[in-house]
Amino acid sequence: MGNIYINGNLDSLKKSVIGELEALLNIQTDGNDFIPPELTEAISNISSRINREISVFLDRKGNIVDISVGDSSTVALPEVKGRRDKSRLSGIRCIHTHPNGVGMVSLVDINSMLNLRLDAMAAVGVSNGNITEIFVAIPVRSERNEFDKYHVYGPYKIHDKKINGLWNVIEETDRAAGTILHENKTDVERTIIVGLETSTGKIINGKSEGERSLDELEELVRTAGGQVVKKVLQKRSERDSAYYIGKGKLEELSLIRQALDADMIVFDDELSGAQLRNIEEVVGIKVIDRTTLILDIFAQRARSREGKLQVELAQLKYRVSRLIGLGNQLSRLGGGIGTRGPGEKKLEVDRRHIRRRISYLEDELSKVEKRRNFMRKTRDKDSLPVIALVGYTNAGKSTLMNALCKSDVFAEDKLFATLDPTARGLKLPNGRDAILVDTVGFIRKLPHELVEAFKSTLEEAVYGDILIHVVDITNEESIEQIEVVNNILNSLGALNKPVVMALNKVDLLTQRQRPPVLNPLGSVVEISAVTLEGIDVLLKAVADALGFEEEEMELLIPYHEGWAISYVHENGKILEKIYDEKGVYIRVSMLKSKSNYIKAFECPCSIK
Repeated sequence: MGNIYINGNLDSLKKSVIGELEALLNIQTDGNDFIPPELTEAISNISSRINREISVFLDRKGNIVDISVGDSSTVALPEVKGRRDKSRLSGIRCIHTHPNGVGMVSLVDINSMLNLRLDAMAAVGVSNGNITEIFVAIPVRSERNEFDKYHVYGPYKIHDKKINGLWNVIEETDRAAGTILHENKTDVERTIIVGLETSTGKIINGKSEGERSLDELEELVRTAGGQVVKKVLQKRSERDSAYYIGKGKLEELSLIRQALDADMIVFDDELSGAQLRNIEEVVGIKVIDRTTLILDIFAQRARSREGKLQVELAQLKYRVSRLIGLGNQLSRLGGGIGTRGPGEKKLEVDRRHIRRRISYLEDELSKVEKRRNFMRKTRDKDSLPVIALVGYTNAGKSTLMNALCKSDVFAEDKLFATLDPTARGLKLPNGRDAILVDTVGFIRKLPHELVEAFKSTLEEAVYGDILIHVVDITNEESIEQIEVVNNILNSLGALNKPVVMALNKVDLLTQRQRPPVLNPLGSVVEISAVTLEGIDVLLKAVADALGFEEEEMELLIPYHEGWAISYVHENGKILEKIYDEKGVYIRVSMLKSKSNYIKAFECPCSIK
């Protein structure tokens, strides 16, 4: 039999009980007994006394290959070695107790059986040390020739000879091996998302703040290429410092992930390294948090060299302090959500090497930023105003850019469809030219690492002459999303300029009712980037906000005020220029919005 150890939850068990469990290995079983009576009665007796489930795995010769102990609500069925090829059953069956007296196999039991391709899963109901009933589940091949269906047989009594007839069922199932099966896994990662709610916050359409945040997390998982199979929202007065939602809830979550055959669990907040490690130890699968998920999406979306550098920098800065908690991700990168991007090859190097890489990336981005600033100054010399599109992710900014500029910027109904900034020429109603810049969308709980790494990108909003704040007015949380965007813009110092608020997707409003939106920094326009409704009104509002009404001015600029001459060259059209001993007389045509800076040099005398 080799060395077999008692696994599972052995905490607080007396040495005598552990001795009884070890003695089970000495019980001689008849290979013809599907449910060996002596062994089953022994585990039932122990299970009833300790009120914990006991699982025994047997091969087809009746040899015990594994014994595990759980409790009445959190038993976890381990994988067993020695499986055969994927086209056949493993040759291992599991007999485990239910100390609550109910012998019916549970959904967790069934999914564990199918995942491990066990011959059978037998559940033994136990009450006061006595076996009440036995049910047995056996895998069945589906039309796709995969073990993803099952039949349940029973109830049986412990000495019921009809149980041995199940050998024929297994033999028939195994005989039709047919084509080698594919594993019951797909490219889409089955994901459970978990949130924590310490207070309900504002209720919108019957949903608390935590529920709305989980809805957004589900959309993020979909954008990353995953499939959400379960949402879990835990309500606590405060987060657990070690297990985030508490160890008891985590153990329940472990059962849920077994029942649903989940590949990954995503938490709706940042987790510390210790929390990541502790949670992964309990649930046994990959665990990531909201920040890692967003970083993964950014890694998928980055196209330019700058974007890739920014993503890698953000990934490494976030992970360097969490190396202790990366667990399965760090020890064996299997790909998938949370492990993509330029930074993934750096996960298994030491912290010192990562910090050297961070220093290198920061230097490279500094060079890129210098080039960006140079290009920005060159662009400013052309006197073309810059209009920056800002807003919550998936509000329709890229679609609006395509509508305004007749361009083909990538637009998709997913979060963070745009990552790298895109600039296009825009013709305004008065014939003036402008530059329209599309920026990355914002989101609640936007990771600090991303704000820092993408500062140069977000500076397009800072240096723009005017902002078009695009709002998805059909979203139930549009008011909250406006607040999120304004807070981020304010932290960047970008709210010191005119803002035209474009309430997008009005074509989708059923009764033309929308939340009352106020914009103290400018006008509010209802538009549809798809049907082009309100686009003309939006362009006029932008032109008005830019102050595109021009005026002619006559200026006398002293030679020691050289900055003013440069300003006139950059922001106006010089119609006439005369050099004099007092300075330079200039007749200039300039936007009224630009002329305030040089009003002090206005000269009442006409140029001769």
